[in-house]
Amino acid sequence: MALYGYTIGEDRDGNASNGKQLDVYRFLIPTAPTSLITPTRVGTVNIAGTVTNADLEGLGTNPITGRVSAVNEPRAGGTPSTPPTVIRVDNVDQPFAGTSVLPTLTSSDLRRFGFDSGADFGRDYSVSGQPIVLYNISGNDDSKNGSVGSSLYKITTATPGVVSLVDSTPTVTERQGTQPTNLGKFADGLAIDNLNPGRTRALASDFSTADGDGDQLYKVDLLTGQLSAPIVIRNSAGQPLNVDADSGLAFTNVTGSYQQLFALLETGFVYGITGYQDDLNAAGLGLGDGFATATLLGRVNLPNALSGVVDYEGFTIANH
Repeated sequence: MALYGYTIGEDRDGNASNGKQLDVYRFLIPTAPTSLITPTRVGTVNIAGTVTNADLEGLGTNPITGRVSAVNEPRAGGTPSTPPTVIRVDNVDQPFAGTSVLPTLTSSDLRRFGFDSGADFGRDYSVSGQPIVLYNISGNDDSKNGSVGSSLYKITTATPGVVSLVDSTPTVTERQGTQPTNLGKFADGLAIDNLNPGRTRALASDFSTADGDGDQLYKVDLLTGQLSAPIVIRNSAGQPLNVDADSGLAFTNVTGSYQQLFALLETGFVYGITGYQDDLNAAGLGLGDGFATATLLGRVNLPNALSGVVDYEGFTIANH
């Protein structure tokens, strides 16, 4: 069984008059370090209208259907005074059949926090039967734009679905998006272990240094939306990784196989991550040794990625 990574670029021409043309690419996940990884364009999502926050930065693979869905970044503007449009686009993998819906924000004063986004599917531990929902972590890494931190949201899989904040005791400022539920903890990638489900079997990623710290992972509590203490990411020499880029995070979730974790940076660099297992296996939001190791596997040769003209921030893995 081959493992394919999926990512979606920003609007390819930046021309709002012809919609928001977001190209979807897939690429084979390498089993050993290589130089360049050649992607294939599988389709284009064209989000028409005046959707200012169109970038589909959160990608996840539904463990029931095996299909990939995407959710857009939280906010494009600097203030959360009006509710931004939330877009979920389903079936963006191969065979491509991308269709978009506009989930409803609830409660009525809900605004999403932050400017960057990561997503993955997982069980909803607040509901009997634990149905599958699309979780979305939204973060801000730059104090120029307000408080640094992250908030976790969930989107039900019905059409169009409902968006809600994951927090046991949300405050007014957290609901309205002016404060994060995890102050000082920025993350923009999300991966949920659906092979071994549990409310803390999820990791979020932070490969940014703009928030004043280094590269790290966090355990995520899918019931309360809280993040653990940081899990420091080191390189193969044992030194802090110290790259600075937006990121996507994904588990392989292959039945009958041991779990693997990968990260994709917006520039196309792919990392395999190991050494996180003792942290993920610790009870609750507790940690093992608080370290993980990232090994560079190669760079996906995505159009205009290395130059920074087009960013590719969403990432998920589908099994074909």
